[in-house]
Amino acid sequence: MDPEPTAFRFRYLLSIIFCIFLVSCSSADVPVAQKGILDLTNWDYRSIPTFNLQGDWSFFPNTFQPDPNSEKSPEFRKIPGVWPGTGYALLKLKILLPEKHGRLAIYSKHQATAFEILINGVSAGTSGEPGTSFETSSPDNRPVYYEWDESTKEVDISFKISNFHHRLTGLWFDIRFGDARSLYKETLILRDWDLFLSGLFFMSTIYHLGLFFLRRQDRTPLVFALFCFCLFLRLFVTEEKLIQFYFPWADYPLSMNLEYLTMYAALPLGLHFLRHSFPTYFPRKWMLLFYLISFIFSLSTLFPFPIPSLPVPYFQFVFLGGVAFAIVVLLRAIIHKEQYSLVIGFAILALIVAGIFDMLAARQIIFARFIIPIGLFVAILTQTFILSSRYRDLYNEKEKLSDRLQRLNATYSRFVPISFLEFLGKEKLEDMRPGDQIKKEMTILFADIRSFTEISESLDSKESFELLNSYISEMEPLIHSNHGFVDKYFGDAIMALFPESSDDAVNAAISMQNRILDYNQRRMDQGNRAIGVGIGIHTGSLMMGLVGSGDRMESTVISDAVHLASKLEALNKYYGSNILISEDTYSKLKSPQNFLLRKLDKLKFRGKEAHRAIYELGDHLTKTEKEAFLSSKSNFERGVELFHYGKYLDSGESFREALRIYSGDRAANLYLKRCTEQIYSSNVKVQPGPDLA
Repeated sequence: MDPEPTAFRFRYLLSIIFCIFLVSCSSADVPVAQKGILDLTNWDYRSIPTFNLQGDWSFFPNTFQPDPNSEKSPEFRKIPGVWPGTGYALLKLKILLPEKHGRLAIYSKHQATAFEILINGVSAGTSGEPGTSFETSSPDNRPVYYEWDESTKEVDISFKISNFHHRLTGLWFDIRFGDARSLYKETLILRDWDLFLSGLFFMSTIYHLGLFFLRRQDRTPLVFALFCFCLFLRLFVTEEKLIQFYFPWADYPLSMNLEYLTMYAALPLGLHFLRHSFPTYFPRKWMLLFYLISFIFSLSTLFPFPIPSLPVPYFQFVFLGGVAFAIVVLLRAIIHKEQYSLVIGFAILALIVAGIFDMLAARQIIFARFIIPIGLFVAILTQTFILSSRYRDLYNEKEKLSDRLQRLNATYSRFVPISFLEFLGKEKLEDMRPGDQIKKEMTILFADIRSFTEISESLDSKESFELLNSYISEMEPLIHSNHGFVDKYFGDAIMALFPESSDDAVNAAISMQNRILDYNQRRMDQGNRAIGVGIGIHTGSLMMGLVGSGDRMESTVISDAVHLASKLEALNKYYGSNILISEDTYSKLKSPQNFLLRKLDKLKFRGKEAHRAIYELGDHLTKTEKEAFLSSKSNFERGVELFHYGKYLDSGESFREALRIYSGDRAANLYLKRCTEQIYSSNVKVQPGPDLA
């Protein structure tokens, strides 16, 4: 028996859900545009930092360039708002700003079905390509966010919109405007909320699938798992369009067809779950009828747009019929006091209310954010409540062991990179054995904090580790975002591998140096010393695998290429550079001209028969330094060639010209010194080159 009273737990569940609805319905008074003008002269962005640009916008149908000399009275339209059919138009709004305000921003979700935002006549972002015909218009449903600094007292916002791929034209959703910091935070919260819910639904899918495979006699968990997965996909392709955030290649037809398919599938799956709960009151033929109707509607997604959007209003009537049928079944179950009928009825009622609300929003009868995720959240909570009562005792010990195993795997994965495991062809950490290895060409990146020993001497042990951890936490995400992974930490040094492309390693190095600038600014603001980082990059063949015994193992990389990358990082100190790449990496770049590179020297490395060129990367420099770096490049590289031909006078002249253009060029200064020493070598001891032992 359940030691905790069911009625008490159910009331507790209701209180949580009620709080969620209260939060979702909160709002504040906001200004409204009148006749194309929004007066914000009294706007206090501290108390109301963001709001919707609602009200009357100036409307210019069938044109993107209205005639300023036209005597025709301007039209106005309520925003958000749509109208049936295809076409294109320009919507404009003049905003009167207060004397003082912060940095401004605007955010628009996808509109019907392509649009471009213009701020004071300058493009601020596009979703698709608005055009004047089906051929010239390219639909998309990606959101647009834009920030800008505006010192004037007015700002003109224009929307070029066009629609030839949907049954409705116009602005479907509210346009958010206000203080940039607050609006950016708001967009992140909305996206993270959708991500949290989608993750919840996905985990619920996995959970209920697991329950079904453990006890296949009961198909209720399977149906509910499919229902949750369908709704997980729907949340991923609606609202904040997470599918296009995480999968940029997902185009408009794919996103919209998934939205329609999940809508068509959700209804019969929800009813199927209801039938499994109360089969006595739900004839099987009715369930098959709803599946057949949904399948017929789903066939519309096989046709080109705008055809798939046309049947949607008709399916909404089918949805209402399904709602009525579900209510009848629930009432009969409640009347006959079926087990869990009240709890399931509450969950179905929450889904029905949310579905009707979203149907009204989809038909533009009301303008509000979809609340179906809240209804789904309620359904999952109640279903979990029911299943936990049925299976809690049976799986209690198993769940404890499973949770411990997951935590152990998560702990082990911190010591062995998951990417390392994947390259070895292993699916699980427990499958790894000493001697597992693979040979592959990769790009190696070495990054090291300069003079770390000197810096750490002024810190205690705790502060030294805090510095290392904060530095690594800044660098590691940049490596991952550029398709690399960290293989080793050598004290203050990072060794990262990039298996896909040398361009990934170079881009990561640029991002790391740029991040160091921000990181140092924060350190200096706190009264700490700034740090410098040298980076060396080399591409070559390497062996990666596991070494150790049965009691202890460690992942490692064996290759001369690792030594060369480490040596390049060390050479930064000699040349006064920040990023050096080898000739092998340079030759593997897809488009070297896209990077700011110059040949720095020709060196003979250990184990290499011929001299190999090394290159300095300047993409991380400031704008002024980049211009000087590029302008002096030809003189610098000519000086390097002349130096290696032994023409030290001519080489020195080239480096002097390079220094005239780029006075802060430490490498040119070094070469000029070496040229002078070579010329007067009879009287002055020659400065040796870099140690490449």
